[in-house]
Amino acid sequence: MTEPILSIRDLVTEFATPDGTVHAVDHVSYDVYPGETLGVVGESGSGKSVTVMSVLGLIPQPPGKISNGEILFEGRDLLRLSNAQLRKVRGKDIGMVFQDPMTSLNPVLKVGHQIAEAMQVHADVPDDKARLRTIELLELVGVPNAEARYDQYPHEYSGGMRQRGMIAMAIANEPKLLIADEPTTALDVTIQAQVLEVLSKAKEETNAATILITHDLGLIAEMADRVVVMYGGRVVETGDVDTIFHEPRHPYTLGLISSLPRLDQDLERLVPIEGQPPSLINLPSGCAFHPRCHLGQGRERCRTESPPLVEVGTAHRSACHFTDEMGREIALIESEMGTAIEGVDQ
Repeated sequence: MTEPILSIRDLVTEFATPDGTVHAVDHVSYDVYPGETLGVVGESGSGKSVTVMSVLGLIPQPPGKISNGEILFEGRDLLRLSNAQLRKVRGKDIGMVFQDPMTSLNPVLKVGHQIAEAMQVHADVPDDKARLRTIELLELVGVPNAEARYDQYPHEYSGGMRQRGMIAMAIANEPKLLIADEPTTALDVTIQAQVLEVLSKAKEETNAATILITHDLGLIAEMADRVVVMYGGRVVETGDVDTIFHEPRHPYTLGLISSLPRLDQDLERLVPIEGQPPSLINLPSGCAFHPRCHLGQGRERCRTESPPLVEVGTAHRSACHFTDEMGREIALIESEMGTAIEGVDQ
């Protein structure tokens, strides 16, 4: 296998609050390889976005603090770079599509100017060439009448068009790594599909590795090559997309999959994950998922011992003490659903 373009190793990111320390990212490790799309999934508050914000050096310090770990991008530890050195990487070698298209653009600057500026910050590009390149990018991401749109302000763009503009900005410098954080948030279903098509086109244009952060498993099934599942600030399962959907080996992953609505079969009811996500200030002892876990059933090992992320198959890892009992758990879910888990990605 080729060397990863990005390696996150034992990363810990915390936030000081009046109520205590928020353990947002708790010893997270994963790799991203050239040309692949890595999907990162989990409920809100699982640490997905804070992990990539740590990669980009966008954690406000204070109250935030990266207290442990390495973030190796092409062999360089980004945590050891100065702010000036990191600015040369951010926006050039690593592009970012932020979560909220409504607030990610500067409202008092023309959209075209903002995209052109993203290029000119990193290269000596004359204004006329930057304008032409920006118009090409807007056309590439499907903005109609791109030349006129160059001179419009964000409030003159719809939500979907703003997200297209953000994608154009992210790929302006042909990055080696593209990060998309909930790229379809606040968009209606039709526009979501269009934005995903634009993201796929952008990936083809730049051949960039991609980190796709989402809670939408349907999106992961369609676009990802590999999947990282996060819960309570930790990685609980990793594997290729087919393995994660058809042979999950963590109860939380299975819970996410079984809670999906199905179009190919009649379901008696959906099976939700019981309980609430854990407090990142006061995480449960042992496995963070054990208060909500059918498989654990209150067993002492689950309550007292945090499970390590271990190999459970070829390029498949899970952080569960009882992965060998997952077959029984799948059968239980199937019984409650009145149907089979197989085919959830249809």
